Amino acid sequence: MDLLIEAGDQPLFLAIQRGLALVLPLIMVGALAILVRDFPSASIQQMLDAALGAQWRTRCGNLIDGTFGIASLALLCALSGTMATLHNQRHSGPHVSPIMAAVVVLSCFFVITAAGDTTTWRELFSLNRGLLVAMGVAALGSWIFLRLAQIEWLQLRFRMMGSDPVVRDILMITPAGMLTILCFGGLQWALTAAGVVDLYASTREWVESPFTDAGSGLGSGLAYVSLSQILWFFGAHGPNLLFAVEEHLLIPAGLANAAALQSGAEPAFIITKPFIDAFARLGGSGSSLCLIIAILFASRDVGSRRLAVFALFPALFNVNEPLLFGIPLILNPSYLIPFLLTPVIQTLTAFGATALELVPHTTIVMPWTTPPLISGFVATGSAAGVVMQLINLALGAIIYVPFVRFSDRVREHRGKRVMSGLLRAAESSETGVGGRKCLDRLGDEGRLAKALADDLALALKGNTQLFLEYQPQIGAKRDVVHGVEALLRWNHPVYGRVPPPVTVAIAEDMGMIDRLGAFVLAAACTQRAAWCGQVPDTLILSVNVSPRELLSPVFARTVIAVLEQSGLAPHLLELEITESTVLIPDRLALDSLRHLREMGIRIAIDDFGMGHASLRYLQELPIDTVKIDRSLTSGGPGGLNEHIVRSINELSRSLGILTIVEGVELDTQLSRFLALGCDTFQGYLFSRPLTPGDCLSFIGARQNNRQPIGAPNTCDHSVMVSRETL
Repeated sequence: MDLLIEAGDQPLFLAIQRGLALVLPLIMVGALAILVRDFPSASIQQMLDAALGAQWRTRCGNLIDGTFGIASLALLCALSGTMATLHNQRHSGPHVSPIMAAVVVLSCFFVITAAGDTTTWRELFSLNRGLLVAMGVAALGSWIFLRLAQIEWLQLRFRMMGSDPVVRDILMITPAGMLTILCFGGLQWALTAAGVVDLYASTREWVESPFTDAGSGLGSGLAYVSLSQILWFFGAHGPNLLFAVEEHLLIPAGLANAAALQSGAEPAFIITKPFIDAFARLGGSGSSLCLIIAILFASRDVGSRRLAVFALFPALFNVNEPLLFGIPLILNPSYLIPFLLTPVIQTLTAFGATALELVPHTTIVMPWTTPPLISGFVATGSAAGVVMQLINLALGAIIYVPFVRFSDRVREHRGKRVMSGLLRAAESSETGVGGRKCLDRLGDEGRLAKALADDLALALKGNTQLFLEYQPQIGAKRDVVHGVEALLRWNHPVYGRVPPPVTVAIAEDMGMIDRLGAFVLAAACTQRAAWCGQVPDTLILSVNVSPRELLSPVFARTVIAVLEQSGLAPHLLELEITESTVLIPDRLALDSLRHLREMGIRIAIDDFGMGHASLRYLQELPIDTVKIDRSLTSGGPGGLNEHIVRSINELSRSLGILTIVEGVELDTQLSRFLALGCDTFQGYLFSRPLTPGDCLSFIGARQNNRQPIGAPNTCDHSVMVSRETL
C-alpha cells in the first residue's frame, strides 16, 4: 500500500490528475453538447428541430469547439501550472510562478509541434486528437524549466533587480524559461533532421504500427482493446488515437457482416467496431459503468459514492470523463489492473458467446452515445445481445469490487497521514504567514484544512455532524463520579472523526470559534440540565473554553444566556481554561472570568504545570480546580514528574483547590497518585469519552456499585486502548 501511495504522490502523477480535474468543466460541457447533438433517438432530435430550429446543432458545435476543441491546450497549461505549484511546495529556492510555467510550456508546445502538412492546429488543440502530445510536451517542458530554475548561477544576474518581490522572482527564473524554450527549439531541429517533420502524425503512426499487418481475429481485438486502455490510462483518448485501426479493420469487418447478412450468408467476423462498442465499452473506457456499480455497492467513501451517482447519467450514454478525471482513473495505480483487465475479460466472454452462437454477430454501427442494453439489441438484433451486456456488466463490477475496497483503504491511509500532519499543526504554537495554524499550510494539508473549513461552517448550521461526548471524573474519597468533561466531536461524512484540536484550530482560523464555543456550551448545559434527578445533584459539568473565546467582549453574556436558556444552575458549570493561554495581563478576559465566578460558575485551569502562567492565574483568579497535565502522569516512581505532581497537589490543598489528574490509564499510575494524596482522576482506566446515554448509565452504575477505587467496574464502558487526543 505504501508503494502505491508513494507512486500516486509522484509530482508528475499528481500534476496530470489535478490538471485533468482542472479541465473537467470543459470536458463536461463538451460531452453534454455531443450527447445532445448526437442523441440516439431520431424522435427526440426531430422534437429539438421543431422546438429550436435547425441552428441548435450549430450551437452545440460551437460549444464542442470551445471545450473539446481546445481541451488539450487547456490541459497543457493546467498541467504545467500544477507542476510548478507542486515544485514550490516541495522545494526551497526562488518561487516559480505557475502562470509563467504555463506560458513557457505553451511556447514550447508551439515550437515543437509546428503543424505539418497532414496535421492542423485544430487537431493539436482538441481533446480527442492532441491530448497525448500535449501531455508529453507539458511534462517534459515543465521538468526542464523547473530543473533549470533551481540552478543558482542562472539566477545571479537578476538577484538584486526589482523592488517588487514578485517581479524579482520572475526575473530570477527568466533565464530558465528562455533556456527551456531554446531547448525545445533544438529538439524540434533534431526531430526534423531525423525525419520527424510532423510530431503528431509520427506519434499517431507509432501508436498504430502494431496493427499494420494485423487481421480481424481475436488477437487483434485483444491487442486493440489493451492498447486503447493503456493510452486511456495515460490520459490519451485511446479510440481516437487508434481511429485508423477502426477504419482499416473494425469498421470494414462490421460492414462485411452486414452485407453477408443481407445476402443470406453467415457473417464471418466476430471482432467488429459494433462488437467492441457493445461489449467492451460499457459506459466508456474501462467499462466505467461497471466501476460505478462497484463503487455504489462496495465503497465506504462517501465522496466516491457521490461522484459515482453524479457520473451515472453521463455513463449511461458512454460519457465517462467525469469518472475518469474525477476519481481519477488516469494514472491511478489503485485501479490500473481492473482498468486494463475488465475490457479484455469482457471481450473474451463476448467472443466466446458469439463463437458458440449464443449471441448473434454484430452488424450495425451505432452512434457512440447509444446506452447499454439498447446498444446490445441494436448491434445484434437479438435479446441475446442485451443478456450478454448484462453478464458483462455484472462480470466487470465483480472485477472492480476488490479494487474499490483497496482504493478505499489507500485513500483512508493517505487521508490519515494528511490529517496527522494537520493535527501536528493545530497543536503547535506556530502559525503561517497569515497568522493561521491550519489554513496557511501548503500542499495537501492546506487543501484539507480549506475543505474542512467550508464543511465546518455548514456543520454549524445543520448541527448534525457536531456532537458531544462526556468523560467521567472519578472522586476517590466517595468513589462516585465527581463530574464529567464535555468533549467536542465532529463526525465528518467523508473524513470520519476529525481530531478536536483540528476542529478548534480551523474554527479559530475562520473566525468561527465564538459560534463553535456557543454550540458546545449550549449542548453541554442542555444535556446536564436534562440529567437532573438522574445523577447526583453535585455532578459538575466541565466545558473547555478556547483563548479566543475568552478574549471576546461578549463571552460572559453568552455564558449567562446559555445558563438561562438551559435552566442549569451556575454552580454546576465549570469553565476550563488552558494554562498556556496568554490572557494575563488581558484585563477584559480576567474581568469576565471574575464576573462569572461571582455568579457561582466554577473556574478550572487545564494542563496545569506546563507553562509560565500557572502561579499568576492562582494570584489573579479565584480558581476552583486545577487539572494536572497528562504529560506529568508519565515517568516512574521518584522521578521529576512525581515531585512536580506532589508540589501541585500540596499547593492546591493549602489553597482549597480541587486537583484532577488527567490521562490515568494504568493501575500503577493510579496507585502512585493515590499515594501522593491526589483524590480525583480522569482517564481511560475508568472510562473513555461516552455518549450521553452511556455516560448516564456509567454514572448510575458507579453510584449503585460502590467499589474500592481502581477496582474493575462491571458496568464500565471503557476499553484499554491508547487514548485519543481530547
